[in-house]
Amino acid sequence: MADDDSPLGSASSGSAPKKQDASKLKQEVSEEDRTQLNVDIPESLHKRLKIESVETGREMREIAADALDEYLGT
Repeated sequence: MADDDSPLGSASSGSAPKKQDASKLKQEVSEEDRTQLNVDIPESLHKRLKIESVETGREMREIAADALDEYLGT
């Protein structure tokens, strides 16, 4: 890959990366393979998660995955 093609640009040339279309990356992330995680949580936490799901119209797994992602700092 030539320096001009690098998404990070080239430090030696001082060139900035070209503006990229993020839609392809977003699609790749949304199509990422999934795996199942089973955890025991307190009933009260499960109920709060379920209420949040109903109130926001989001799936419980989506809320839980977002919470883990935020906690892990990724």
